[in-house]
Amino acid sequence: MLTEERQQIILDQLKLHNIVKLHDLIPLTGASESTLRRDLQDLENCHKLLRIHGGAQNVISLHEEPALSQKAAVHINEKKMIGQTAAGLVRNHEVIFLDSGTTIQFMIPYLIEHNDLLVITNSVDNASMLADYNVNTFLPGGRLKSSTKALVGANIIQTLENYHFDRAFLGTNGFSVDAGYTTPDPEEAAIKSLAIAQSNQAYVLSDSSKFSQVSFSRFATLAEVPLITNKLSEKETSILNKYTKITEAI
Repeated sequence: MLTEERQQIILDQLKLHNIVKLHDLIPLTGASESTLRRDLQDLENCHKLLRIHGGAQNVISLHEEPALSQKAAVHINEKKMIGQTAAGLVRNHEVIFLDSGTTIQFMIPYLIEHNDLLVITNSVDNASMLADYNVNTFLPGGRLKSSTKALVGANIIQTLENYHFDRAFLGTNGFSVDAGYTTPDPEEAAIKSLAIAQSNQAYVLSDSSKFSQVSFSRFATLAEVPLITNKLSEKETSILNKYTKITEAI
């Protein structure tokens, strides 16, 4: 296969999935890992992709927020396992905070197994789903972001400062050793950071495709909040175990 053909396959896969892994490209191209690494480097040099640990991702702005519909359509099985694992940490009679995000939504069907929960969320979509499952829910007021359906702004910050949570469950747009947990919007980052501070225990939920992705605003370091994710490679586990506690949803 010609170099141009391989590289076009890589770019086509990025259009479909936003992130591609080297081990997935090998059977698609019939090329060796070393050859694909050179292809990725060439494409990065041309500003057509961004290399990440174990593969590559689309070139996106640090402050760009993918649409909810786009995020909801990828890594569904991983998100289901992560959501079920996270919900299993909740205990009866607790007050919990649920962040916005598609991974967090997969917790909600499992919360009905717990008695007398109070859920506070800044996500309109999550609040609607919680109501469908008859889970006691409080939705603080704020400015509604159209891209994420999350409530943000000074009003919600002031409200949350008066609350305390047994547990907080947060989404992220990316996590890395150097940058920590990040999200494109500083207002959403502020809410995530406050939820961490106001909770007895916080967790970040993310599928492993977001490893090494970095957005504009950091809301926590890896050391501050444990990670709930899907099955990692041995190399990824070895790296992350040095910086944070990991729970793998299997």
